[in-house]
Amino acid sequence: MLAIKIENKEFETKFLEYVKMQKKTIEDVALDAITKLINSNQKKLVYEIKDPLKHLHKVQYEYDDLGDDLDDIKPYNHIEDSALYIHNLRREKKNQ
Repeated sequence: MLAIKIENKEFETKFLEYVKMQKKTIEDVALDAITKLINSNQKKLVYEIKDPLKHLHKVQYEYDDLGDDLDDIKPYNHIEDSALYIHNLRREKKNQ
């Protein structure tokens, strides 16, 4: 047998409302909560440690021989107010 004393009236009221919503007895709700608490403390993350050097792969690119120098390209250079730009993007997406 387990007895729980709740001294906080607000918490007691919320707890009783929760019990009514669950359509269970107070004992069942308390037991479920205690069981979840105990079980959550026992669960450990199980994972296998892998060697990153064995699982990496190098991406190969084929470059064109166009000789284009792309250093002077600045994407989003036309944006002066980033907040307004994002706001307008969201508005356009919402209207689609």
